[in-house]
Amino acid sequence: MRRIFLILLIFLLSSGVCLAENSGPIYLIPLQGTINAEQFAFIDKSLHEAELANAELAIFQIDTLGGLVNSALKIKDRMMNTDLETATFVKGRAWSAGALLALAGQELYMAPSSSIGAAETRPNEEKYISALRKEFRATAEARGKNGELAAAMVDKDIAVEGISASGKLLTLTATEALNQGIADDLIKDYQQLLIAKNLRDKEVVEIERSTLEEFARFISSPVISGLLLLLGFIGLTMELVMPGFGVGGILAVLSFSLFFGGSMFTGAASWSLILLFVLGILLLGLEVLVIPGFGIAGISGLLAIFFSLFFFFPTSEIAFTVLATVAVLTVISAFLLIKKFGSSPFWQKISLGNSAEGYQSHSNQEKLLGKTGEVVTPLRPSGIAIIEEKRIDVVSEGNFLNRGTKVKVVNVSGSRIVVRALEKGAD
Repeated sequence: MRRIFLILLIFLLSSGVCLAENSGPIYLIPLQGTINAEQFAFIDKSLHEAELANAELAIFQIDTLGGLVNSALKIKDRMMNTDLETATFVKGRAWSAGALLALAGQELYMAPSSSIGAAETRPNEEKYISALRKEFRATAEARGKNGELAAAMVDKDIAVEGISASGKLLTLTATEALNQGIADDLIKDYQQLLIAKNLRDKEVVEIERSTLEEFARFISSPVISGLLLLLGFIGLTMELVMPGFGVGGILAVLSFSLFFGGSMFTGAASWSLILLFVLGILLLGLEVLVIPGFGIAGISGLLAIFFSLFFFFPTSEIAFTVLATVAVLTVISAFLLIKKFGSSPFWQKISLGNSAEGYQSHSNQEKLLGKTGEVVTPLRPSGIAIIEEKRIDVVSEGNFLNRGTKVKVVNVSGSRIVVRALEKGAD
């Protein structure tokens, strides 16, 4: 009798454990917009929450035109390595990298008006096509689906009879995906999926991005992060050109804080890159303030800044594009600021000073106002003039002046000395 009681007790306890294992809620996780590092951080966090809650099912609701391959691969691995039961529901489009994620679920459902495929690689080169083709094929086969069809979404040389000719990437409508065994069923919304799986009475936890996550997603995009970098460097230039710690310094601090903060929040970068950037700034400061000339410290600082920023971006193509654009616009902005406001004592300290040949910088040149001299290099409109037996950088009022033209200083603004012709000689 005691043995029967123990057997019944063990049976009840094991049944309770099984029930407890399947008693978790349903998690609905959105996978929408551009696939990038921020998207991976969001999916990883959401899946971790679902795992802690012992969710009975995790549904990934997909509507994306694609994004970065590296981020998509990380999301796919995370989805396939979880112990939870998973399903993907293509609500709108699962194109490019989004198609890979749609295939990663244990079951794939599609809305009647949805589509999947068109996974063209960027750059469109054979080594990338080959790697991603294998990834699509392996993912589909791991989920019991047609690997050849999945591969045709990446490689346009794979023809699918009756659906896609050679030379065209495969894209399937929801009906075609169902008929070809890529989709498991067509459903109008995720509630229909719950009804089909007899889970309609289960609690559904709909994951949403927080305001902070949405903000980090916004500022970590290549366009906005590039703009923040530009504003940061313009702020530094303003602080060099305009005296005092004011608008320029505050702008630089805020812009760089947002740039690095957004990347850190999304997991796109580590503290080591921030430290490398700070080291680069310190080396440049050392070159400017302590060490004369421009040597090892200055070059090392520039390299440290470049590499720290380069690896903040997800691909080398994006990094080169953004950094080159920021560099050009920063130089243009610096030129305009110096032309408009002149220079501060700090900027004058790092500019050319007096040389052995009698060349003079623009320090304390207010005394030159009203003085006359002679142009020694053509002013187009900037150049050099001899004023009071000293070589001075000057700029004309806008017209070109030939060598030998007699001029008069009509305006001095910081380092900007404006001259006007006293006789014929203007082009």
